[in-house]
Amino acid sequence: MDQKRWEAKFTPMIRRLPKNKLKELCAPFNESKDIALLGGGLPNQAMFPLTSIGVELAGGGSINIKGFSPLRAAMQYNGGGIPGYKPFLKELVDREINPYGECDKDWDVTPCAGSSDALSKTFRIVVEEGDVCFLEDHCYGPVLSLLTGQDACIRGVKGDSNGIVPSQLEAACQTSKKEGKRLKLIYLVPAGGNPTGAFMPVQRLRDIYKIAQKYDLIIVEDNPYEWLRYNSDLKSTCVPGLKLGGFKPFDADKRVIRIDTVSKFLAPGFRSGWVTAPKPFISQFNKLSNLSSHSGCALSQAIVMNILKQWGAKGLRDHVQKVQQFYQKRRNIVALALDKHVKGLCEWSVPQAGMFFWIKPTVGVKNLNSEGLMPTLLKHKVLLVPGSIFSAADANSPYFRLAFSYASEKDLTVGVRKLGEVLRDVQNSKTH
Repeated sequence: MDQKRWEAKFTPMIRRLPKNKLKELCAPFNESKDIALLGGGLPNQAMFPLTSIGVELAGGGSINIKGFSPLRAAMQYNGGGIPGYKPFLKELVDREINPYGECDKDWDVTPCAGSSDALSKTFRIVVEEGDVCFLEDHCYGPVLSLLTGQDACIRGVKGDSNGIVPSQLEAACQTSKKEGKRLKLIYLVPAGGNPTGAFMPVQRLRDIYKIAQKYDLIIVEDNPYEWLRYNSDLKSTCVPGLKLGGFKPFDADKRVIRIDTVSKFLAPGFRSGWVTAPKPFISQFNKLSNLSSHSGCALSQAIVMNILKQWGAKGLRDHVQKVQQFYQKRRNIVALALDKHVKGLCEWSVPQAGMFFWIKPTVGVKNLNSEGLMPTLLKHKVLLVPGSIFSAADANSPYFRLAFSYASEKDLTVGVRKLGEVLRDVQNSKTH
């Protein structure tokens, strides 16, 4: 989509919203040495309380941010990220994802305060009252809340272990079109869906993209879990390593907004991520950032950038492999425990990415609502998340989301065993 077509996608709010004129005037001169800076209201760096920041890395090594200039920059206002951060991110994206090839410069990257910040701003920029937004019929809860807050028309689409089913999306688009609705976007987690654990192979991505082209949909690609990919062989200790891509490599129309975060491969407390998208969208995103949360915590950006710079490309790949091996082992523990304790009581697929199993009890209870089993599970000291929390239709759901990321390896096995005991009790109660 060119500039004109993107502008037609923007909400009246973002089109009305003026730029931060003060920042636009003063920011270009903040690092100048040959001008008396009497304009901006920057706090004086002489009063900043830190002189250095030292971080010891878990795998060995350390980083130190010290010296007047780099530390000052990390403690000062930074609407577009600390100096050097945006070019660093663009180089990372170009190297690991290569959105459109070296000859195409119509895309850009901008920092954000993690995925939640990026999603909130994205929906404010492109979603207005009545816009139809398609997503999987069970979807990450905060996305449902954000879209509801925008008065969007949320349409859940049936999915399988490979994500949204293209034929179901096509049918939903046709229905919405016949109803005279304004179709706006599709929200997807291509790898390791939350809550479903779905993993979209390349052909599924291409099929979805063709439908987006046909109905002129924006694709919002949320990718926190693409960094956590696993081997399908439960007996193997090998992992895929760093393999990023999603929709971006074949986004010929420039309709994809890709969101990345360091939360899953570094740590969520950094509240740091980035958005890769066509330049017209990035321009509006930066405008909104400069009038709200800016681009996130500058100190976090400084730490993240220094860690990744010290690692280099090979170090990052080595680290991602280590993270994948850690979570893959835990996934395998749960997969084996499910096969041992709930086989015949549930249906599930082994996730190829992410942190979640999506489990459907099959204990002969018609129209089972998993939420109804929560009191019994909690009595047995087991916490799962009922599928109704993720329902795009705000309806009952038979599913549970089981997270294998946090609990101890022992608790993973014990928790699955107790789930089996509860479901077996339910089954027995229905046969007497």
